[in-house]
Amino acid sequence: MIIAAALLAAPFACIVTKVHDGDGPLWCVNGVKVRVAGIQAPDFESAEPCRRRRAGYVCNDAAAERSRQIVERLVLRQTLACRPVDRSYKRVVARCTLPDGRSLSCAVIAAGAAVRWVLYWRRYRMGDCR
Repeated sequence: MIIAAALLAAPFACIVTKVHDGDGPLWCVNGVKVRVAGIQAPDFESAEPCRRRRAGYVCNDAAAERSRQIVERLVLRQTLACRPVDRSYKRVVARCTLPDGRSLSCAVIAAGAAVRWVLYWRRYRMGDCR
């Protein structure tokens, strides 16, 4: 799916149907794939978090599965309010808000499923988690 330039400019709703891992992609019912902005979670496809030696990472598939399950509990079948900030591969990088008004990025960090990816946290002006 090619992401239209208009999609990057306009906020959108994402009803989440599937979660790949703790930082995405999240599949939306409308076909959009969302990469959660400003965070990095253990994943199944690379050892990237292990190479960076960031605090809080455990490098194995069990950690990636735990992260995915935490995020599923937060977002599956929920309607997120998302604001695009960038593109990554065929995904929209977005700052999303949960139905209760919390930042998805902050909620994922608070739940222990990911850590701030400082470079992108600053680039996307994520602000403070409260």
